[in-house]
Amino acid sequence: MDNKEYAQILNEIATLQRVVGDGFFKVRAFSRAARLIEDLGEPVEQLIDRRRLDEIPGIGESIEEELEALRLLGYSPRHKELLDRVGHDVTQLWEIPGLGIKRIQILYQDLGIASVAMLKAAALEGKLAKAPQFGAAIQTKLLAEIEGWERGRGRRYPLPEAKALADSLRSQILELSMVDRAEVGGSIRRGKETIGDIDLLVTTDDPRAVASYFKNLPEVVEVIFDGESRASVRITNEIQADLRIVERHLFGAGLHYFTGDKDHHIQMRLRSKRMGLKISEKGVMLYDDPTETPVGPMNTEEEVFAAVGLPYIHPEIRNGKNEIKMGEAGTLPTLVEAHHIRGEVHICSALSGGVDRLEDMLVGCAARGYEWVVVTERAGRTRGIKPGDFADYKHKLEALNAKLGLRVTVGLEVEIMPDGMLDFDHRLLAQVPWVVGVYRGMPDEPDEATDAIMWAMETGLVSCLAAPTGRHLGVHEGHGARFDDVVACSVDFGVALELSGDPQRLDLNGQFSRRARDGGAQLVVSSSAASVDGLSNIDYALQQARRGWLTPADILNTLAAEDAIQRTRVLING
Repeated sequence: MDNKEYAQILNEIATLQRVVGDGFFKVRAFSRAARLIEDLGEPVEQLIDRRRLDEIPGIGESIEEELEALRLLGYSPRHKELLDRVGHDVTQLWEIPGLGIKRIQILYQDLGIASVAMLKAAALEGKLAKAPQFGAAIQTKLLAEIEGWERGRGRRYPLPEAKALADSLRSQILELSMVDRAEVGGSIRRGKETIGDIDLLVTTDDPRAVASYFKNLPEVVEVIFDGESRASVRITNEIQADLRIVERHLFGAGLHYFTGDKDHHIQMRLRSKRMGLKISEKGVMLYDDPTETPVGPMNTEEEVFAAVGLPYIHPEIRNGKNEIKMGEAGTLPTLVEAHHIRGEVHICSALSGGVDRLEDMLVGCAARGYEWVVVTERAGRTRGIKPGDFADYKHKLEALNAKLGLRVTVGLEVEIMPDGMLDFDHRLLAQVPWVVGVYRGMPDEPDEATDAIMWAMETGLVSCLAAPTGRHLGVHEGHGARFDDVVACSVDFGVALELSGDPQRLDLNGQFSRRARDGGAQLVVSSSAASVDGLSNIDYALQQARRGWLTPADILNTLAAEDAIQRTRVLING
């Protein structure tokens, strides 16, 4: 962290103390300390490491303790205490134009409002019109400001949308001859399903030229910050993008630091301190070394982890849970990767409303190196492949199987109806080697969803349950079926649960996939693609699998086709 970031935390503490009504002198102490830190002529971290904070007039013992904790743990106990008390969403209020600290203080102390959602509800109910320092005109203005905030700055973006933007920015930066390396960090690299902002790391001999180019990219609509080694902008859809320029020999250290997450960094700092070391974006160094010279090469993340006695830890599992302990013990799992996947289990084509021809979809699968593919055209009594079309459909796939150097297996995607029946002739479904069931019930109907899904699985005809929670990223959290009951039923009847790479779904996600695996469920990863371009969506599914700590042994489509199919539908396959 640089001095500005330390000062920002101290300023936030001062502001939060005003919000909760702490005394004037407490507030002033943190506010003054923030100004002192920001105006320092040297990095505050050097003073912390050398235990020289007491040399700064106005930095008392309590603030010194907060700064030391920030350096060691990555957070301030007082800052955390205030946020836990008021609510972490209170900082959203500072982003609403027209809300100064006095008004925020009134909102919290008089009305109990501690988030933009609460502010909006109060405004819609007319409560602000009667509040001191507000009134009807300000209430109307704030509703308009909140609407703008919700459209952009308060929004979290689905991972695929944010990653596409980040990759575009990275590609444009790499066009510069003076740029050596550029990588996307942050939540995108860790595979978090929704993203708040974009982090880009770059090495170059000409930081100012790169920052200037970045700020003038066509997507940029606002420059937020312009510094020596960092620039922040807002791009066309209101997402913030941060460019950080790091020294070439410290690229690995910077990439590790700006990938996160926060809890992972806390554990890494604690481990480093026990070893007489410290770790930051500048690398791993001796704890008391005033020159902050890295103890070894820091060009790659592998070198950073090695410096603290650990093997490489993949970004998706850097969450501060138990990855450090498992690294110490040498028990980190071998996470599933793209090269482990031998077949695709859920695609459709123009035959049933998809974009590209079936032949082109299969060529695309072969190009990805798959040995086999299950074609799961959408089917129903009145849509897609109908029961009367089944014989011709099966014959077409058998002909393609003989033509292509790829094993093609007949499959269907069928809808699970509210009564648990499958929207297709059940006698024909018994002849289909792979049946994908999908439930499209209304959000937040847990009992209806649970019953329908379990009844469908109990028919013995379903090989795979698609998008098991039914969520739609950024729209709703799904139908709410009781997940553990669904998992238990899938185990009993041999139904694989899908990790779909559909950009609107990412369902199952990392958390639910691990929970399913721990519950004994079989799992598959898929693209759920209806176009050749969509086949690459399986990479999102794989990233969620890795966030769930899944190994190749946990994923059915790492097997040969016969083995994967045979492990499902126990009533039919035995």
